[in-house]
Amino acid sequence: MLFGKEDMILNVKQDRWSDQLVSQHHLFEKLNRSIQQNRFPHFSLLLGRPGNGQLLLALSVAQSILCISDEKPCGTCDACYKVSKLIHPDLHFSFPLNSPKETCQQHYKEWRSAIQEKPFMGISQWFSYLEGDSKNANISVTEISNVLNTLSLKPFESENSVLIVWLPEYLGRDSNRLLKFFEEPPDHVFIILASENQELILPTVLSRAQIFRMNAIQMDDAIQTLSTKEPSYKQDELVSAWLAGNGNMQQTLNVLENQNNPSVEYLRKLLQSAFTYNAIELTEWVEQFAGLNKEEQKNFLQWIQQFLSLVIREKFKLNPDQEFQNNPVLQYANKLSNSLSVSQIEHWDDLLNDTLLYLQRNANVKLMMTNFSIKLSHILRKNKPLN
Repeated sequence: MLFGKEDMILNVKQDRWSDQLVSQHHLFEKLNRSIQQNRFPHFSLLLGRPGNGQLLLALSVAQSILCISDEKPCGTCDACYKVSKLIHPDLHFSFPLNSPKETCQQHYKEWRSAIQEKPFMGISQWFSYLEGDSKNANISVTEISNVLNTLSLKPFESENSVLIVWLPEYLGRDSNRLLKFFEEPPDHVFIILASENQELILPTVLSRAQIFRMNAIQMDDAIQTLSTKEPSYKQDELVSAWLAGNGNMQQTLNVLENQNNPSVEYLRKLLQSAFTYNAIELTEWVEQFAGLNKEEQKNFLQWIQQFLSLVIREKFKLNPDQEFQNNPVLQYANKLSNSLSVSQIEHWDDLLNDTLLYLQRNANVKLMMTNFSIKLSHILRKNKPLN
């Protein structure tokens, strides 16, 4: 089966959260130095793409702040152990819920399970643990009041308290009550926001935080991490899943677990049929595509777009990862880079964008993909789009 349904769990040893970071070690070293020099800001924002590991970086920083050793984070002291198990009494969390009357402390059990199993999770994965709908996700005034009460207390075991606010973009207008606290937190309090979308954060919150921008996860780092954690998968499966995950580690893990890893052979069959304009084979391909559910259809079209970005990189020799050059996915990308012009690739990408839009608008899939295959055939054969 080309696509499936379950999420993947990343089973990792919990000693130092920083050991799980992917493509963020230089940034963490910078932040860690400022902690050791007592220069880390009391109100900070970690900003990155979905699936970049903002929560992991926030936990790494918190572990370093609360560590009692000179070499922070040591990963062996009592404080580091408690942070690794998410049970340190001076480590607090605030995150979206779907009930305005509940507080995050009421859901710490689910929260701990979610982080330990899916540290790269997004809002949809988190709400699967709550068994709720993320449509009404919000950090409510009830939660804000609880945060203010909690942080007004002195630390229990450490010299400091740390609050991690995951996805502050879900803070509503009620968060204005927190602004004074954000602007002048007590000396013992460190507030770390971990966000996926700067544009959705209230400007009054943004203006008070020191922003640290995370790096996009590099493919070679991702593949090395995945091959260590999931050795049963072949390298071409990991590369293909990474493309399907669109640079998002959690989505990549979902692709592998769901067994919905788009196949290069599936794409190759489409291109061969389109290039030769074999109507029978194209009809069979369209029928197979129509048999997928809507999410699977969208995932495959988006996967092709990511694959085309690889083709462009191959064309201009921008894929420096020699370790993966024997990978079947990259080999096929290299072959197409020699066969297709930049103009053809651009027209194909435009066609994919249009098709994704039609899919979103619930167009008839068979008619839509028949039209797609005819236009693709014209692009491949004539080097120009079909109007």
